[in-house]
Amino acid sequence: MTTQTPTRPGVGRRSPIGWQRVAAVMRKDWLEVVRNKQLLSSLVAVPVVFAVVFPVAIILLGGSGILTSTIAGLQGFLDHFPAGVVPSDYTTEQLVVYAVIVYFFAPFFLLIPVMTASITASSSLVGEKERRPIEGLLYTPLSNRELVLAKVLGSVIPAVVLTWASIVIYTVLVGVLGAPMMGGIFFPTWTWAVLIVLLVPLVSVLATSLIVAVSGRSTTMQGAQGTSMFVVFPVIALVIGQATGVMLFNVVVALVVAVVLAVLDILAFVLVVAKFQREQIVTKL
Repeated sequence: MTTQTPTRPGVGRRSPIGWQRVAAVMRKDWLEVVRNKQLLSSLVAVPVVFAVVFPVAIILLGGSGILTSTIAGLQGFLDHFPAGVVPSDYTTEQLVVYAVIVYFFAPFFLLIPVMTASITASSSLVGEKERRPIEGLLYTPLSNRELVLAKVLGSVIPAVVLTWASIVIYTVLVGVLGAPMMGGIFFPTWTWAVLIVLLVPLVSVLATSLIVAVSGRSTTMQGAQGTSMFVVFPVIALVIGQATGVMLFNVVVALVVAVVLAVLDILAFVLVVAKFQREQIVTKL
């Protein structure tokens, strides 16, 4: 007895992408995320910590020494912080606030799109395998290319929007609370402009593509999310690099990272589309 597998539209030719079909899958995924309260709480928790708790704590307690003793790597970062990066007339308290707000926390905000994209992507594909509705989706007229594109965009867009919203909140809080202490507005900087415009979308695409790539082999959401660690490790390396004085996350470093991510994104997406086999996913349901 043979098992029927879904046909793949456009075999033998590259058919145009049906954007209405792609958008329909994206809307379905977003509705499922909105209905899942546990998933929503996981998506909101990390941005709240980075965008609200950290800047408020840094500005209010930056000169007290409490934070340098509680945040791992912060004291080492301040000890290795290069001279001449901040205005020479800054007090010690102002230097701490500027260095941490502008430089130390910048790589941490790349964790928000990685975590958001990994949660939504794993829920979208592997989560559907656990709940079993993906079998019907795989038999739809969507081509493999359209299905991959829908899953990638369906995770990348929320990740980017949530990260941008977090940075907006971070910027407002830093401006309101920090301007009186610093003698004026000092944030955002050009490094953050590169992070917002380039790095956030690029790192989201890479994290999502990796999740989609392993969707056929993963049987649980947790297993699929573990793949995002390949993206988290370089972010942690940036933090460690700053803490040890090896480098500073400035405009040049941000642009180099953006170029590397762009190349990896293109390679990852092309490989995912080429290797994506809906038949393999169905046979492992």
